[in-house]
Amino acid sequence: MNRHRVRVGLVAAIALLVQTTLAGPIAAQDATPAASPGAGVTVDQFAVVTPGSRTNQGWDQQGADAADEVAESLGIESIVAENAGYEDITPILRDLAASGADLISCHASGYQTVCAEFAAESNVPVAVTELQSAIVPGLVSSIDPLAHEAAYLAGVLAGGVTETGTVGVVVSGEPPTWNYMTVGFAEGLKATNPDAQLLYSVIGEAAYDDAAGAKRVTEQQLAANADVIFGMGDGASFGMIQAIEEHNGQEGATRAWFIDVIGDKTAEHGDVLLSSVLFDYSGVYEQMIDDLAAGTFGKSYVMNVENEGVRLLEPPEEISQEAKDAVAATQEQIVGGEIDVPAVGDAAEMQARLAELFPQ
Repeated sequence: MNRHRVRVGLVAAIALLVQTTLAGPIAAQDATPAASPGAGVTVDQFAVVTPGSRTNQGWDQQGADAADEVAESLGIESIVAENAGYEDITPILRDLAASGADLISCHASGYQTVCAEFAAESNVPVAVTELQSAIVPGLVSSIDPLAHEAAYLAGVLAGGVTETGTVGVVVSGEPPTWNYMTVGFAEGLKATNPDAQLLYSVIGEAAYDDAAGAKRVTEQQLAANADVIFGMGDGASFGMIQAIEEHNGQEGATRAWFIDVIGDKTAEHGDVLLSSVLFDYSGVYEQMIDDLAAGTFGKSYVMNVENEGVRLLEPPEEISQEAKDAVAATQEQIVGGEIDVPAVGDAAEMQARLAELFPQ
């Protein structure tokens, strides 16, 4: 997700959660490894900086958990600097480099500029989020999740599951990533269930943590007969889930479902979770580490349906096999190039496309 929030005053101490996966101690690393184009760099310590908590079941946790998973698989060390906020993280980056980080993933679009500048200053390789113009051979790469295709699959699933014929989209803002997924979802819904009605609501401008607002808006869509809600909210998504759980607890209510993005909330909210457009960074992280060693680091690392960097979470067992088969068949068509899902990041263009697909 593009996270453009600014959290003022969050300059608390950052906990560096270190998971050592080697059998023995790791040798001290040079804080400024050679990262010139074509030069191989062995990564013994991989660091990720997240703006929020690594246990938030969303954006931050997906990045942190993938780092630990890859470190364990490769027998290296992972460091997660969580709750870094959105002020200047240069001191955190310097501390990570001094501790021996050979590669740092800056896990927020709000870190794009500062991390690219730090790499140039320190010669420590970094990965930024969704900024291909920052790429420098051997030094700076861009991680680029393309979620619109998986969102299309979510729309196909929603179209096959809805009983009322009304499906809702609730967003905490209109950043490009949310817009890509909104259009992808709407396209998939229309292709699968052309008679469906789509409701679209914005909680507010950059309302990523507004759980109360998300709950209110979701309740409005449920009252308008929506029985599947595709929610893009970050922390606000918990308000959406609460609204659906309370709705389903009412006597005589039509059961409603929630489709999440980025993380997997099945453990705590499996009773309402239909699926999620899941972001899995493990493949990208491992490829970056391999490319540093090969001297080919400094490129765009795309996450999409084909490489399963972005994929649709498996629906619950109770969902009909017909709906699941429709998703599987559509995924094959996307990967095979038979379906081309439009990528629309601009808010005005997104709204225009929704009006075309679902005229009021």
